[in-house]
Amino acid sequence: MLKVAYIDHTAKWSGGEVALFNILTNIGENVQPLVILAEEGALAERLREKGIDVRVIPLDESIRSRGRNAVNLGAPAAAIKLLAYGSKLAPLLKQEKVDCVHTNSLKSAFYGAVAAKKAGVPLIWHIRDHIGAPYLKPVVAKAIRTMSRMLPNGVIANSHSTLSALELPQTKKTLVVYSAFAKAISEGTRRRDQKDFNVLLVGRLAHWKGQHVVLEAAKAFKQDSRVKFWLAGDALFGEEEYKQELIRTIQQNDLTNVSLLGHVDDIQGLMQKADLLIHTSVTPEPFGQVIVEGMAAGLPVIASNEGGPVEIVVPGVTGMLIQPGDAGILAESITWMLEHPEERRRMAENGTKRVKEHFVIENTVKDIVDYYKGLLAAT
Repeated sequence: MLKVAYIDHTAKWSGGEVALFNILTNIGENVQPLVILAEEGALAERLREKGIDVRVIPLDESIRSRGRNAVNLGAPAAAIKLLAYGSKLAPLLKQEKVDCVHTNSLKSAFYGAVAAKKAGVPLIWHIRDHIGAPYLKPVVAKAIRTMSRMLPNGVIANSHSTLSALELPQTKKTLVVYSAFAKAISEGTRRRDQKDFNVLLVGRLAHWKGQHVVLEAAKAFKQDSRVKFWLAGDALFGEEEYKQELIRTIQQNDLTNVSLLGHVDDIQGLMQKADLLIHTSVTPEPFGQVIVEGMAAGLPVIASNEGGPVEIVVPGVTGMLIQPGDAGILAESITWMLEHPEERRRMAENGTKRVKEHFVIENTVKDIVDYYKGLLAAT
């Protein structure tokens, strides 16, 4: 059995952390996980409930919450603190005799590198972010690409789009593994008798997620009482100002057809009440885990045609891919879905089939375990 240390700087219940939870709770008997987090939170609590060994070694909140693009006078001091924190983790890795380190976020990739090197164990970076503009400043993206060639023994990416943005040499041992679905997949055709046509977007409230585009599109449906827009998710990483902007826009434009639902625990239950899932990121989405969840729940999908969603949605088969940031095209696409119920039903059925074929957790964990074994055999 392999003992793997999984390192993450946050315990918030966000996309990358949900994906890690799904992996660890389905990894099976081949891997004994040790999870090292920099804060307490939902991820820690849920992992402990599953009997997984979680250690919380606190990292200064000002470092944990520091923006990814914060290149300023405080950067050297922050870097020194991250290095010191990484050194602090090394004795634990040695004591627990881990076989390798698997980092789950960009911040943890940096201090995890220090910890792994000091402990003398192989390092794997799991990259879940688009390493490039406009998500990252060019200087930051270039630095990460350079370090990804030098520091980790191997790199896992959550999509081919994410891996391509890293521009790694062919000699680097890499793996593309999707953030797969880990719950029951909808069976049969959804039957909803209610009059409303519920359009659902799931994701934390952040400008790059494009909720403002949804509000602009919602203006076109103010006179159609059937169409309701549900925005599930809350501001998590210093994005409270954007949330307030959304609230002001809703109030100023009298968008009574839009509901900000906040954090929703039972996303699958919410999806069962929806008719259409939209995904409106205005910068390339690294993957798009919620799209897979929506397809598994039997929903047709409208998503941005950049980044990971291109690898999930088959245009005309499981949904539609549209130009990001264009509220007019989004409104037209929603109208088409509303007016073509049979096509929606067919897309929904094709979507659940595609999830079963390409995005189930059993395939994901098998690929990861095989990757561990191959990497360790080569080091």
